[in-house]
Amino acid sequence: MRLRFVSSLLIFLSAYSPLSIIFLIQDFDFAKKEVMHPEIVWPILGLSVLSCVLLWMAVRYLKGSSPPITVKSVSNRSGELINYSIPYMISFFVMDLGNLKLLLSFGFFMFIMYWLTMKTHNIFINPVLAVMGYNIYDVHYERNGNECEDFFLVKGARLRKNERCRIVEISEQLYVVTERNPEV
Repeated sequence: MRLRFVSSLLIFLSAYSPLSIIFLIQDFDFAKKEVMHPEIVWPILGLSVLSCVLLWMAVRYLKGSSPPITVKSVSNRSGELINYSIPYMISFFVMDLGNLKLLLSFGFFMFIMYWLTMKTHNIFINPVLAVMGYNIYDVHYERNGNECEDFFLVKGARLRKNERCRIVEISEQLYVVTERNPEV
């Protein structure tokens, strides 16, 4: 497996991890104080937690060794988190986890969502990353004398024009800023 596929899948799964909590709440029988379909809910919840932990570890330990790039212009794209709201809205309709047809339909829908986000390069819009303090920016920059434009995940303060930083590619057109204003 290529790193891009793994990192893209990890970002996608973690983006929808809050959905697993919604499923847990919907499947919980408050009278009996138990989950009605534990064989479905617990693996989904476990996969969600695992994807978030792996994502946190991956972005925390990324190191950029490439030559620094120079930022030419920046625009914030963090407001596009609304794109991930559609699957969450579906969960508020009756989601019977005991109904195989509904589960297969939802699984197919999520596969289509993953495929579309990969093809449209929207894989990086992730509310879990936002909670971790990352923002997404559309950045025009110079690398090795060439003008480029890609998306950067940046933790903390906004990038500024003429700022130098090191980046690591984690998916097509998506980079994580690993170091700001590095000593060359």
